Amino acid sequence: MQNWSRNITFADAQTLYPASVEELAHIVASSTKIRARGSAHSFNNIADTDSVAVLFEKMPTQIAIDEDARTVTTSAGIRYGELAIYLHAQGWALHNLASLPHISIAGAIATSTHGSGIQNGGLHTAVKAITVITPTGKLQRIDSHDPLFYAAVVGLGLFGVVVTCELAISPTFDIAQVVFQDVARLAIADNYEGIMGLVYSVSYFTTWGPDGKGDLWTKRTELESLPTEVLGSKPAPKKLHPLPGVDAIHCTEQLGVYGPWHERLPHFKLEFTPSSGDELQSEFFVPFEDASDAIRALEKIADLIHPNLLVSEFRTVAGCEFWMAGSYQRRVAAFHFTWKKIPEIAIILPIVEAALAPFSARPHTGKVFTVDSSYFKKVNPKSGDFKSAVVAFDPQNKFGNAFTDKLLEI
Repeated sequence: MQNWSRNITFADAQTLYPASVEELAHIVASSTKIRARGSAHSFNNIADTDSVAVLFEKMPTQIAIDEDARTVTTSAGIRYGELAIYLHAQGWALHNLASLPHISIAGAIATSTHGSGIQNGGLHTAVKAITVITPTGKLQRIDSHDPLFYAAVVGLGLFGVVVTCELAISPTFDIAQVVFQDVARLAIADNYEGIMGLVYSVSYFTTWGPDGKGDLWTKRTELESLPTEVLGSKPAPKKLHPLPGVDAIHCTEQLGVYGPWHERLPHFKLEFTPSSGDELQSEFFVPFEDASDAIRALEKIADLIHPNLLVSEFRTVAGCEFWMAGSYQRRVAAFHFTWKKIPEIAIILPIVEAALAPFSARPHTGKVFTVDSSYFKKVNPKSGDFKSAVVAFDPQNKFGNAFTDKLLEI
């Protein structure tokens, strides 16, 4: 069994598929070491284990809307795209979605997967409560009144096995997507806040090629207006894919046509698999105010990045209070790299990290990075408190694995 990219072959001693919460609780209680795995859309060993792995394909699906509280309680293993379809049909929406609607809810939240928008927090910021199975097999609800809340939500899989998530919802809304072609990277750097704040959600794609350009993807609500020209660029006359020259059939609708939020906020459609897996992904979170300087720092090594890259994406994430989130206590620019799956990445990645280190860039914990635990501790000021909370919750380190042990020095 492998991850999304097929760069990790999981080392499970046992792979189990419980069919009920009761069965899952028994497995947890009787296991010495155990790791929950969602859609495996991770690019490092965070989802791996050499002991017991539990997967959620056979678990019952639960979706319950509380209209008065404006929340939905959903089973942890459901994919965001599936939840979104149900919510929209009932007249509700989530505030944000990631590029892919194929990812599982609990896994995405655990690593602070996000989306884009100056005012939009990552997917984890919608969480009102989670229910987990503790090391002894008991069910425990953790909400915002619990001292564990801001540690356990973006919990890296270390605070038990999540069985349900309670998420904030709002009335459904429509989005129109317009792509502007051939926008200069340095123009983005010079106008970062204004461009990324144009409308509800904005992304910028570039290959870091010598032409110095890329495409600006804008997603606006019906309450927002959009200029007919951005930085000298006009809207693309046809639907585009983030990767230059690739057929856009897998992408969500563009050309300014309004449609439901869940059919526009992701870049890709749920019914298609947008990637063959021949890629690696990295992402780094930089303080928003440093975004322009970070782009210029990367521009200096563009000739090293470009030959090894499929595409890069710039996004923005609002700040939050979740300890291990890339956006903890700061609005961030998120610089994403979709690499070719080649050995040279092991050489290029430390160079990229060194370019971003002056800005205290935080790595996305579900993607490929090479920085060590001392750097990770330095740029994540709550990592020490997080480690202490993990040890108190799970003294035997039942839910840890080699990746988390090394990252947190457990």
